[in-house]
Amino acid sequence: MPSPPPPSVWIVEDDEAYRAALQAALAPAADVREVFGSVEDALAWAAVRERAADTDRPDVLLLDVNLPGMSGLDGLGALKARLPGTRVVMLTIRDDAETIYAALGAGASGYLLKNADPDQLAAAVEAARDGGMLMPGPVARKVLAAFDRPRPSPDYGLTERERDVLREMVAGHTQKEIAERLFVSPSTVNTHVQHIYEKLHVHTGSAAVAKAVRERLVDAGGAAQA
Repeated sequence: MPSPPPPSVWIVEDDEAYRAALQAALAPAADVREVFGSVEDALAWAAVRERAADTDRPDVLLLDVNLPGMSGLDGLGALKARLPGTRVVMLTIRDDAETIYAALGAGASGYLLKNADPDQLAAAVEAARDGGMLMPGPVARKVLAAFDRPRPSPDYGLTERERDVLREMVAGHTQKEIAERLFVSPSTVNTHVQHIYEKLHVHTGSAAVAKAVRERLVDAGGAAQA
C-alpha cells in the first residue's frame, strides 16, 4: 500500500524568522503551502479561495497564540469555520493552564511549545492530520493536573475501557499509540473513541479532551504523559 502524501500545512506566525525556521523544519515531512503574519491575512486568503470555489484546504494549520490584531485564541473559531476539516495546532511560548484549556475548548487539535524540535513538529502535524492530538510532556502534565482535586463528575455512562481510552487521549496520544499502549487493535480504539464522542455529545478529540479536563471525567493516575 502506498504511503499517504505528506500533510498540507498553513502557518500563521508573525515572527518572520521563526516562520522561516518552521518551514525549514517541516520541509522533509510536510507540504507547507501558505504562510501568514496574522489571523486576518489567513482569513482573507481563505475567503478568496472560497469565492474562487477552491476547496483545497490545508490538512493542518499551525497557529501562534500571540499575534498582532486578532489573537490566535480569538481567531481559532473563525479559522475552523472558514476552513472546515482543517486541524489547528497551537504553537506558542505560553504554557499556562488557562491558555491551554482555552485552546482545547475552542477546538485545537494540538498544543506545542515553540521550543519543539523538528521531530516533535512533524509528529504533531501528522497526528493532527490523522485525527489525533499530540502534546509535549509539560503541557500534558498541566492538563492532567486538573484532575488533582477530586470532585464529583457527571455520569456519562462511560465504560472502564472507554475511560482508559479517554485518559490516553488526555495524555496526548494518537489512536495508533493508544492501541499499542492498551494492547488492542486500532479499529477497537476507534470504536471506543466514537462511543466516547456519542456519550459526551462531542464531535472531535479536542472537544472530548477539553470536556474531560473541565469536568474531570478521568483520574490522572495511570495516564502516561507525552
